Amino acid sequence: MIRFFLSVLLGLSVATGCLAQSDPQRHALTVPLLEKFNAATRELEKSVKKADDDEKDNQTVDELVKSLDATPGVKPVLARHGLTTRTYALTATALFHAGFYLMMEPSMDKKKGAALLASYPREQQANIDLLRRNPKLLK
Repeated sequence: MIRFFLSVLLGLSVATGCLAQSDPQRHALTVPLLEKFNAATRELEKSVKKADDDEKDNQTVDELVKSLDATPGVKPVLARHGLTTRTYALTATALFHAGFYLMMEPSMDKKKGAALLASYPREQQANIDLLRRNPKLLK
């Protein structure tokens, strides 16, 4: 199941939707949101059977939402944690983007890394800062 989420997240990082409501770079993460997301993910890993299209790459946020909506058992689990499928998909993708930057940061030239960070939308910069200050949220 973890492989499923990683492959979905990788695919989402490549192809994001053009609508603001589907743009994970504009989706602000918070500690309470990530705690709900992590709890829901743990429950989904235990209780929801993997669908055939779980490893589809290059999904947009909207496609991931449709896939989650079509997977039996997902909506009730997310609802128990106060999440919708859209919020879950956006959070997963925003978390991946910020986490990927943090993973690559030590290998970057400091000036180029700072320039890259400065080029990101304000929300994504805040997400990276949040995860830098709270690495436990990446688990």
